Amino acid sequence: MPEVKLDAADAAELAEMLQFLSQWLTRNPARLGASLAQFVGHPAYGLDELRGDVNRFVFLLGGSDASSSSAHDRTPGPARHPRSTPRCPRDGRTATVHLMGTPASPPDGARTEFDVLGALFSPAGRADPHVILRGSPLPGCQYVFARDVLRDPRFAAPAIPPSPDPAFQLLRRWMIRLDGDRHRHLRDAFGGLFTARRVGRYRAIIAERAAELIDRVAPAGSMDLVADFARPLPFAVINDVLGVPPDDRGWLGEALAVLHRGFARQRDSDRAAIQAANDATGQLLSYFAGLLDRRTAQPADDLMTALAARHADAEGRQDLIANCIFFVLAGHQTTTALLTLGAHLLCTHPGARAAVQDDPGCWPAAVEEMLRVITPTAFTGVTPRTDADIHGIACPAGQPRLLFLAAANRDPATFADPDRFDISRNPNPHLSFAAGTHFCLGAPLARMHGEVALNTLFTRLPGLAVLTLPDITASVPTRQIDHFTVTWQQD
Repeated sequence: MPEVKLDAADAAELAEMLQFLSQWLTRNPARLGASLAQFVGHPAYGLDELRGDVNRFVFLLGGSDASSSSAHDRTPGPARHPRSTPRCPRDGRTATVHLMGTPASPPDGARTEFDVLGALFSPAGRADPHVILRGSPLPGCQYVFARDVLRDPRFAAPAIPPSPDPAFQLLRRWMIRLDGDRHRHLRDAFGGLFTARRVGRYRAIIAERAAELIDRVAPAGSMDLVADFARPLPFAVINDVLGVPPDDRGWLGEALAVLHRGFARQRDSDRAAIQAANDATGQLLSYFAGLLDRRTAQPADDLMTALAARHADAEGRQDLIANCIFFVLAGHQTTTALLTLGAHLLCTHPGARAAVQDDPGCWPAAVEEMLRVITPTAFTGVTPRTDADIHGIACPAGQPRLLFLAAANRDPATFADPDRFDISRNPNPHLSFAAGTHFCLGAPLARMHGEVALNTLFTRLPGLAVLTLPDITASVPTRQIDHFTVTWQQD
């Protein structure tokens, strides 16, 4: 087992987190059992198991049984923010040392990448993909293999087999599933609004909308970060870019949630989620076809007008309509995960939080490390066009391969101490936006959301802290967090 090295500043930071845990337990004893089961990913994990683990840890430290300490010894002291941890260090020191995630529990019989994918749909895999992925020897979980396959023109986008379900017929048209001319035409159609220069214009919009959302909840002293901030912010911005009228956005958000839930629950024995997604697909296609027609007749300063002006043929028009749906869903779903779990990382890593608050120049590096640790899109797929050999791994033509970006981003061969959240990590060549011809178009906008929105959040709400753990309900196709309650100091 590798040794975890701690210096005095690290020990002080760990002590502060233990104090926070003690205070939380004092205030929320009734929620302990459910929170433990959710965190560990096993419904049978309870107080007895926790007590045993803590006692074993204390024994390894050379101390006495934790349960024998006096009540006085267990009284938490005042919360502090240790400033001895280096602020956005440039010398290679780790800014934080807290281990992330839960212990690995690889599925029995996971001999192929498709076995691993199936395990990610299990309750444990949905809550934390690294329970399944950590330590996997499969090529699709290795950074160098995944990176080089994504960059290799011999590999095509993953094909979706024909399906009677409209939801999966829709998925077949999304640009992440296309290659060649169709893919290039769609990237040209949607990509012009995602250049770094154009995205720079959205900085003030993101900051303004973030401030408005915070103003609504600030007097309450607590909020569901997902419902009140992390979801509505990127959803509003991406709809502004596309040109969806404000009055239509409530319905649109609900329909997209149904569609995403269908994809996330596609392996359930009950087809209710898939059928609901099929119904939502028909409604979404009809809506965006109508909006495209309206922009043809009444142009506006938005992406829908630019799409309408392309005068595509019937098949190309269907591709445009399908990718309007993809544009909104992918444009806010992954950013919601980044903002939610990024806020959780900073709430639970006070050294990193102090660094970005003391030096705003640390935000870009912090967001890159959030992207690596969180990896909002856990996996992607490819199909070799011809026989290929990647680092000694044979990839026969036509045989699909899965690439687990979440695993690659924590490959210890590329990232030292990969389970640690370290905002000083440099270089940080994560694959959260994929690579090659299918590199994410929206990467500049997602990064800007992370930097601007989270900076605004932690600046405007002093003492932001976790009240309940993030309720993570899916890891594929993207991370899905339904709720995350936070609290803060009030004036």
